[in-house]
Amino acid sequence: MLESVTFLKTRRFQLVSADPAFMVTRQSASRFLLSGTVSDEPVTDLHVETPSERFAVPLATRSGPRHAVEQLQRLLPSDVLMHTVPRPTGVEVSLVEAVIPAARAPRVRVFSTDLVQRIHQLEDNRVELRGAIGADAHLTLSCDSRRVTIAVNEGLSASATAVRLAAAVPHGYRALADGATITVWKDADFFSMVA
Repeated sequence: MLESVTFLKTRRFQLVSADPAFMVTRQSASRFLLSGTVSDEPVTDLHVETPSERFAVPLATRSGPRHAVEQLQRLLPSDVLMHTVPRPTGVEVSLVEAVIPAARAPRVRVFSTDLVQRIHQLEDNRVELRGAIGADAHLTLSCDSRRVTIAVNEGLSASATAVRLAAAVPHGYRALADGATITVWKDADFFSMVA
């Protein structure tokens, strides 16, 4: 059974559309779905708030989510990373505060002895879990050359498994579990002490 769960906190981001025809739907503290088309209004902005800054992103008339993502990418402060995933109804945007702004993201892999739960690699440092654990299993989380193995029980959901994995990252790394998605970064404090 699951004995203790460590909940990781994330700072909130805000994305608000000034145009009712261009919709921004919050999916979590740092994930948003952009959909619709900008109307013919003379001034349409996407209002953005990050942990370090507030600003407005001007949107072109009759543009869609792709244009908004391009404009947002240009104006984001250097301490915020943005990941995008095309969806059938628009574009999903995930914003994450960078621990080490210029550092290369670690190479993260998850290996499982379970045959039911699926592991989908989104990016080098992002992994998404799909489905519940089918039978008691072991998961190995590899961050660059460091590894950690945890035991999980049958029936554990993908989001609960993600929280367990995020809490078990090897020393020198930090992780965020956002639903069933895990994102891992190098720990700036650890690597500055080692340097």
